[in-house]
Amino acid sequence: MIICFSGSGNTRRVADQLSEILGDEVLRLAPGLMREPRKVKIRVPDKRLIWAFPVYCWGLPITVENVMREATVTGGMDLVHHMVCTCGDDIGYTDKQWRDIAGRRGWNAGAAFSVQMPNTFTFMKGYDVDTEDVAARKLDESVARVRHIAEKIGGGSADTTDVVRGGWPWVKSRLIRPWFNKWFVNSGKFSVGDACAGCGRCSRNCPLGTISMVNGRPVWSGECTMCTRCYQCCPCHAIDYNHSTSGKGQYLCPGYQLQD
Repeated sequence: MIICFSGSGNTRRVADQLSEILGDEVLRLAPGLMREPRKVKIRVPDKRLIWAFPVYCWGLPITVENVMREATVTGGMDLVHHMVCTCGDDIGYTDKQWRDIAGRRGWNAGAAFSVQMPNTFTFMKGYDVDTEDVAARKLDESVARVRHIAEKIGGGSADTTDVVRGGWPWVKSRLIRPWFNKWFVNSGKFSVGDACAGCGRCSRNCPLGTISMVNGRPVWSGECTMCTRCYQCCPCHAIDYNHSTSGKGQYLCPGYQLQD
């Protein structure tokens, strides 16, 4: 089984490719499985469980972390958990965080992999989506990378750590990430400009159901995991976060299905 959370579609693309090669079912972490993680019950029918998720600020998305910590996951005594994360460039100590949570749950943590995919983060100054050429190159290269990962997992690799950690991983994951989660993960920093057409696409596609439409305008209220999906899917490019997204690009993984 593959448990998948995806914001802009990169991780869903990887999970679907793994599913096609390995034959594992993909269980998507939708709002009903994330709003109340303590009530989530996942029964794994085979001997492996692959956690597929994007890296946010060199760590697990908060919602994925909560599911890992609080959900009830059952399977056989020989169940092995694996990690496949997607990142724009590097992951810091995301794999160590994942292994730490798995260890605290008493799970058998197996292999950990990362896949470089097009950048999606635009919510801070200095960050933007990749150019079309760079995004296309990353998508092309990811195909062979995913095939390699599938071969390793399918072959029973239990202790492999094959990730792009990048420079200064301790600083990124242990210092910057906690600071970022405390001060920047805040749905109250979203706003919408006059270009908004009131289509409601952002509301329909928010993975946490955080966005509601009030008088034809989106209103953010509640938990946010910083997946950027609302910003990326806005057809009018009307959504702003903390006055930092003006003039920046948008990206959704080719073929990613959204609710129109």
